Amino acid sequence: MTTPFRGDSAVDSPFRREGGRNRFTARRAQVVDVAQVAPAITRVRVTGPDFADFVSAGPSDHIRVFFPDPATGELVAPEPVGSGEDGIVRPDRPTHARDFTPLPAADWDGPGIAVDIDFFLHPSPGPASAWATHASPSQELVVVGPRGSKRAPQGVSRVLLVCDETALPSATRWAAEVPSAAGVDVIAVTGDDGGWVAEYLSSTSGRQDVRVAHVTAGDAAGLLAAIDAAAIDDSTYVFAAGEASALVPVRRHLRRTLELPPEQVALSGYWKNGATAFDHHSPVDPSDPD
Repeated sequence: MTTPFRGDSAVDSPFRREGGRNRFTARRAQVVDVAQVAPAITRVRVTGPDFADFVSAGPSDHIRVFFPDPATGELVAPEPVGSGEDGIVRPDRPTHARDFTPLPAADWDGPGIAVDIDFFLHPSPGPASAWATHASPSQELVVVGPRGSKRAPQGVSRVLLVCDETALPSATRWAAEVPSAAGVDVIAVTGDDGGWVAEYLSSTSGRQDVRVAHVTAGDAAGLLAAIDAAAIDDSTYVFAAGEASALVPVRRHLRRTLELPPEQVALSGYWKNGATAFDHHSPVDPSDPD
């Protein structure tokens, strides 16, 4: 169940995003399918009785997925406080967990609710990528969240999505959840030529009209040039996510150079070079978090 609250911008704003709070709990999940959906993306489908009331109503939602200890195989994870209740009991031992965008399993024909989780297989894998490389049906995980949801703005004429490989799953939800008449432009920041991105976005979102521009990871000047080339107007919503340090110049360009108002832009650092289990709630630009 989602508890509604007022949108985060004025009622008449095209950027208004309605949303609310979901039941916050820990859910035992069983893997029922594993598929390679792009050269470096593995999709793991999970379900289970605990997902009967699972809600994810927004493209920027996140879940925290807990994995077995890579050394011992033991799954240490939070537990629900009680059946149907809100809250979790955190373990008193170290855990192995990462945040992901939950994707709707549109073609699921089994019982209950299933959720897809797309894993980008990093060249230097952490516990999540390493687990996904060898994932197989019947394995167990624990999923916590999403704590709340914010829906995609329904009054925009276009969305511009600036995403690296870790944020492309979220981009598929943005593409699917804005109005069908709204244009969708994606600037994909990848370590390769990005030739697979358009097919991944269209097959996952169900939209065949997503326009994709590619920028090589690390090309900061090229990224800002691609943003300028996108010609952001006053009815374009901008979502940018990926490596936190790379987003600092993006944020400054959007907010200071282009002078976009805060309700027109959302940025999220999904990970940070050199940081383990980076907190994506951290400000993208600590020197200017507003």
